Amino acid sequence: MGKIRDTLIGLWPVIKTYVPKPGLILAVVIAFLIGLFWSYAVDPVVFYDSDPRTLGQSWQDEWVRLVADRYDAANSKAVITDEFRQGIIDSLNKVDHPQEIVNRLGLTQLNDLAAQAEVTAPSTPPQPTFFGQIRPWILGTIVVALGFVIGSLLFGFYVSPLVVDPIRKRIRGAQGTDAAGAQQLLNIQQARVIRDQLARDAVAAPATDLGPPVVRHVSIYTPGRAYDDSFSIEDAKKDDEFLGECGAVISETIGAGQPEKVTAIEVWLFDKEDFVRTLTTVFVSEHAYNDPATRSKLAAKGELVVAKPGAIATLETNTLRLQARIVDMTYGTGPLPPNSYFDKLTMEIQAWRKAPGTAAVAAAPPIVPAGAPVYSPPPVVTAPTYTPPIQQPAAPVTYAPPPQATPSAFAAPPPRPAPTPTFSPPAPVPQRQPPVQPLPPAPQTDDDIFGGSGDFTPVN
Repeated sequence: MGKIRDTLIGLWPVIKTYVPKPGLILAVVIAFLIGLFWSYAVDPVVFYDSDPRTLGQSWQDEWVRLVADRYDAANSKAVITDEFRQGIIDSLNKVDHPQEIVNRLGLTQLNDLAAQAEVTAPSTPPQPTFFGQIRPWILGTIVVALGFVIGSLLFGFYVSPLVVDPIRKRIRGAQGTDAAGAQQLLNIQQARVIRDQLARDAVAAPATDLGPPVVRHVSIYTPGRAYDDSFSIEDAKKDDEFLGECGAVISETIGAGQPEKVTAIEVWLFDKEDFVRTLTTVFVSEHAYNDPATRSKLAAKGELVVAKPGAIATLETNTLRLQARIVDMTYGTGPLPPNSYFDKLTMEIQAWRKAPGTAAVAAAPPIVPAGAPVYSPPPVVTAPTYTPPIQQPAAPVTYAPPPQATPSAFAAPPPRPAPTPTFSPPAPVPQRQPPVQPLPPAPQTDDDIFGGSGDFTPVN
């Protein structure tokens, strides 16, 4: 059951397209119930030429009385034959329990014939029950609903694509009736005309170093379209050899509401020989190019090229070179900033196959419209680093005692005075010397006998 459920969940996006809406299923069921009500109550079926056993019991008794009168009339005329007797038995055989009816009505002349009819009489038909009466309403509703859903799926998967759609297209014509289909068809026709014109112009233009392109496609963006064009790159000269893919897709929008306001379109190139990466470049509007936030966001996707008629973006791998050129474009007008989103953009996409050893083409600088302010990032200012001054240790201050008088050798010594207290200056305070940094330990000899596979440093 789990696998069946997972399978149904996976197929549901495809199946739900053809499943009828609940309102439509309800309408079919109501119509079926109205039909039952009409056939049972308003205009019921009238039975005729049926057997007497379908009648009520009183009418079955009346039937037996008529058979007895017929038998008495024939008996009075003495014209009773074996064929007549078999006819009476067949008539009694058309009611329920003929012998019981004959005994109850006292028709003794029919006892023998009723006994023979009782042997061959069918069993009593089942009496209608409550479930039997509501069964058409319940089972009929379920069967009609399921049948309608299954029929819708079969019609959507098999009948409509093979029968209905071709007839509808012939009746409506190639243009279709819905606006989206008509717009898509118009874009295809315009792209075909532009591609043919560009092909004629390419013949007259000077040839490139790689010769004519392998493929040439035209991509047209219009508002409201789910724009995501993808084209295969195949070499027609080598039996349509697949080389890669390219395309264009919406990269960034601006503002809100529908349709989306596209401000950047991304062009991409995939090379089958370099399947690890996909190269991208972005055509941006003037407003997006000059807005620092938008520009930094889009710069992560690839090179930025300002969208302008004639603007060219080049993508190149080791084996392919792609060139996207804007043929025509217009900006939308509205409450948003000017030149901020595209109203229409037509792009020519060409791809060349490079020969081995072909040099790469230098990327063209981005085209900036004249007079448009160009955003340049502010210069990076490096903050000055602070270096603390080196403090020299202060010289120690020494105290010089006062000079002592030297006595003369020729003078008589003076009388010795009485001892007086003398003043001694305090000893100088020793200055604290900076701590001496210990010298790095001397390298120890390697005593590892295992060649570095073990650590035998003693633990202190």
